[in-house]
Amino acid sequence: MTVTAGDRRHSMFPVPVGDRGWRRRERELGDRLAFLHGEVCDALGIELSRGTVLASSESWTGVVSDLARLCVDRLRAMAGHADEADEAGLRTCLLILDLHELAFDLGQHERDRRTRRLAACSEGLARMRVLPHSTDLLDRACEELVRRCGFGRAVLSRVDDGVWRPWMAYFSNGDEFESWFAGWVDQPIRLEGRTPETTLLTECRPVAVYDTANTVVHRSIIVDSGRSDSYVVAPLMHGTSVVGFLHADHHPASRRVDDFDRDVLWAFAEGFSHLYERIVLAERLRTQRDQAREILSSAVESVSDFCDAGIDFSPHAAVGAMPRTPVAPHPLATGHPGGELTARESEVLELMVVGATNGAIAETLVISEDTVKSHVKHILRKLGAANRSQAIARSLGIAVHGDGV
Repeated sequence: MTVTAGDRRHSMFPVPVGDRGWRRRERELGDRLAFLHGEVCDALGIELSRGTVLASSESWTGVVSDLARLCVDRLRAMAGHADEADEAGLRTCLLILDLHELAFDLGQHERDRRTRRLAACSEGLARMRVLPHSTDLLDRACEELVRRCGFGRAVLSRVDDGVWRPWMAYFSNGDEFESWFAGWVDQPIRLEGRTPETTLLTECRPVAVYDTANTVVHRSIIVDSGRSDSYVVAPLMHGTSVVGFLHADHHPASRRVDDFDRDVLWAFAEGFSHLYERIVLAERLRTQRDQAREILSSAVESVSDFCDAGIDFSPHAAVGAMPRTPVAPHPLATGHPGGELTARESEVLELMVVGATNGAIAETLVISEDTVKSHVKHILRKLGAANRSQAIARSLGIAVHGDGV
């Protein structure tokens, strides 16, 4: 059978957009790989296992590379056999072209996937930025990592005085929480030895554990309880101190973590640390604001009660000469042929009327006693009085002996 370019059974697929489109694109790439896998086996007359190899998308690029290498090796073997080089050689060449085309599409898909995960990480942090309370932020962190950032499960832990305490988690398989994690909540795990978590306390940067079987880890929680064969962990920072951990992996999928998983978790952890510091500061400011409002409200209420108590705040109360029972005031005579009293002289006269001494008047008006004496002298002259008593009587409109009344 002669194979021409027109006989190729697939062509370039358009790249769908959106979440469903992205997943559909991955299925299409998997179908193309499965098809070419069968074509290579048929063209080369060999049997290759395809079950678990094609099940995981992270291994597809390696599978394509291996298939292309087999085709190139067959072309080299055909170089000395002209009878085989015609039809079989053309078919093998076309398969190599298809495999290279698929490798390019797989690479583009992986770049798009990484861009999508980073964008989802940024969007998740933006959604959490509007949360009103720090407790809401803590509740959402693990869920955002699993539902938006491409992980299978995530755990948030607290770190204090060299002790790691698992705290919150979100699993794509909801039954896991009660099956093993609930028993670890707030349990102290001493950070010692050469585990990745201990390293984070000093290096303050994320770690990817590619194989827990060949790495020193806290087996009791990571391997025995969590059944994780690889994971990433990033520190949560407060200033320069590590105050928590974020763990994530792809369980229950068989996929192992890679460097990009580490970078995604680190980007999320840094953003989360800043958001948490910001929202805690805002909560403290709101608390201080409410306390200040309460203090001011209490002060206003006290002043209102004081004002409503009927206490006399007039200047005369300070000299101790005000009558205890209300007395209707008499109009003060401030005019006389000798001249009008000044404002200060009127104040002095008012205090004279209630019996204040020169010293008391000076203290009340915050002036010197000599100044008071000068004002009294002017008042007597202007009212035509010989002494203080006559001045007081005339100011109150009371006739005194010698006034011709």
